[in-house]
Amino acid sequence: MTTRSMRIPEDINRAIQYVAKMEKIENTQSLQKLARLGFERYATVNYQNGKLTLRETAALLDLSLSETIDLLGGIGVKGNIRAADVLESLKRLEH
Repeated sequence: MTTRSMRIPEDINRAIQYVAKMEKIENTQSLQKLARLGFERYATVNYQNGKLTLRETAALLDLSLSETIDLLGGIGVKGNIRAADVLESLKRLEH
């Protein structure tokens, strides 16, 4: 794990303290959790907008494809795979 030093805006600091209090964890753990959630949101928005593939999203989040699909489904993000892509893949499997 890497240690970073940074200035944290007051509103973000309040959010860190709030999560720490609600979940009964240390501020450091709270910041890590919020950073992870923020990155997951960033990656899923880019996936949803077609800037990332499912495989790229999974790799960025260090998750398996099925874990990524579960994450995306859990937050209501629909796949960006077209029916034509699925049919083409199925045709290739037949040969």
